[in-house]
Order: sequence, then C-alpha cells, then structure tokens
Amino acid sequence: MIRGAAATASDSFAASAARAALESSGSAIDAIVAGFFAAAGAQPDVLLAPAVALAAGVGVGARAFDGRAIQPGRGAPRPRGFVDGQSVPEAAHVAVPRSLGMLVLLHGYLGRARLRELVRSGVAAAERAGATGRAALLREVGSLGAVALRGRDVERALLAVGGAVAGGTLTAEDLAEAVPAEVEAASTMIAEGATALQAPWPVGDVARPTDAIVACDGWGTVAALAYTRTDDGITVPELEIVLGRDAVPVRRGITRLAPGTPLPAAAPIGILQRGAFAAAIALAGKPTIELSALTALLGGTALEAALHDVRTQQGASAAIAVLRDERDARTANLAAGFMAGAGTQPAEG
Repeated sequence: MIRGAAATASDSFAASAARAALESSGSAIDAIVAGFFAAAGAQPDVLLAPAVALAAGVGVGARAFDGRAIQPGRGAPRPRGFVDGQSVPEAAHVAVPRSLGMLVLLHGYLGRARLRELVRSGVAAAERAGATGRAALLREVGSLGAVALRGRDVERALLAVGGAVAGGTLTAEDLAEAVPAEVEAASTMIAEGATALQAPWPVGDVARPTDAIVACDGWGTVAALAYTRTDDGITVPELEIVLGRDAVPVRRGITRLAPGTPLPAAAPIGILQRGAFAAAIALAGKPTIELSALTALLGGTALEAALHDVRTQQGASAAIAVLRDERDARTANLAAGFMAGAGTQPAEG
C-alpha cells in the first residue's frame, strides 16, 4: 500500500475492497467507490440506496456529492392521490435513485482505476451470494456507469415495481434525468487553523441505518461516503436488489412534493483539516455530525481514544475514522453495531 494511504468501513466487504483498491495504487476516491460496490454486491439494499460523499485535498478542494434519492413523477400527470384509510401500494414509496450517478461523478474527480475494476469485488460478492441478476447489473455499471439504469431490461424492472401500473409515480423520464449534484462542502472553523467539512444540505431526522466508508491516500486526498440501508424495502426480483421506501405518496387534497425534490437521507460524515493533518469520520445511529465534537481529534490523543470521545459526545452507537498526518495514515473502528472488526489499524508503508 502507498505510504500515507488507509481505509476502513462499517461493512466488512466494503472495508476489504477499499483497502484492496489502495493496495492497487488507487486513490481515496477509488477506495470508497470500490467499497460501496463490494457492499452492493453482498447486500441487495445497497446499490440504489441514497448516498452522499465528501472529498477534500490537493486538486479536489472541498466538495460534497449528493446522491440522495429524489421524488418521482417527472413527465406524468398528477395522480389523484390517496385518501385517509386507503391502502397505499408499495410502488408509491419508490423514489428515483441517484447513487450510481453520484458515484460516477465522484469517480470522475480523482479516480485512478477504471470503473470496471472497482466493481469486481461487488460482482464476485453477488455471485457468491447466488445473485446472478445483481452481478449482471454491477457488470453493466462497470461498463456503462449510471447509464446502466436506462437499459431496457433494467428500466423495465424498476418501472414494474415503481411505475404507474404498480400504483407508483416512477417514470422513464425520472430515470433518464436523475442527475446527481456536486457542490462546495459546508466549511466551519472549529478551532484555530482547523476546518471541518460536512454536507451543506439539511438532513432532518433520518432513523434508517447508515453504513459508511472513509479513506485517505498518498496524494493528499481524504474522502468519506455514507449510504442509507433499509430493513423493510421493496424487492426488484429481476435485478435481485431492494429499494428503500423513500418517496412521499401523493395525498388527495395535500400539495404534493414536487418531482425532482431531494428526499431526506442521513449524512453522518465529516472531514477535518489542519495543515498537514486531515481526518475523515463517520458515525452510526446519527443522521449527521455535530462538528464541534471533532475537536477531540485535534488534541494529540491516540486516534482510538479520540474517536471514543467523539462517539460519546455525539451519542453515536459506533464510529469509524481515518487520519493522515506528517508521519503516516491510520484507521480506527469502534465497532459497536458495526459489522467490521474493531481496533486501530496502522497503514502499511
């Protein structure tokens, strides 16, 4: 592994793939993208899950990438809406996914490996799970990027569970125009010379579980990605994936949420910078990070102890972090509620 590079994740599949990407001379961006696809191959509810990312460093600036799902209904007449007491079909909860578009956009910034290389771990994981449909979709993503969602078979499968025939409002136009956003990250000075970055959009109270991946590389980039899981999703049989219940059903007599509106998703990730010091952190069980708590990482305390302080102050169930300074890079994973193993793991030189 390149000196100064390290990665970890809350999911064991994601952590292994992220580290492998760095060992293959990939960037921090490659690491979090590879980690996401590995988790997506192993678990059906990841690939089209709402996702957000942060990246900072030389040649990157401080950027936030918005892959939250959006409200469906583009190009379709307004539905009559459901009335109180009426059964709402599952299809009415299917939103427009933007995770793949966001990952392709993110990879275009400082990705060094080819996208088809970054999906390999995910394809292998899906095949081991016997999910041949999911493996095939991941291969298409590796070849085509987000355009894979517009392939005839994939589009038909998504519309079958979320379109008008099923009682939803998802349209082909939604899938064609689901463009992710990339903006300046929100920056806050939390101590002298120390700046903390987070997503600039409101998060809200999001209760669904969230996994995360953090990484840094020898070229000075630090990155973090969070994606929202579901334990009560909507299955797309042909693709062997599960969609979250993110869309807001239209209610009769109530102004509907406009198609294209981003839907709430947790973003419990942050990046801290001070001179040559940089850290990316993610929390479990929280919708966002209170940046003031990150000052615990600046006091010279061992990373695992400092991360414990952050987790305690935030009331999070678990936390992961990667830190880079003049000496090297290292990770910590306080794994209560996480799948990956705990402990501090120094980067390999």
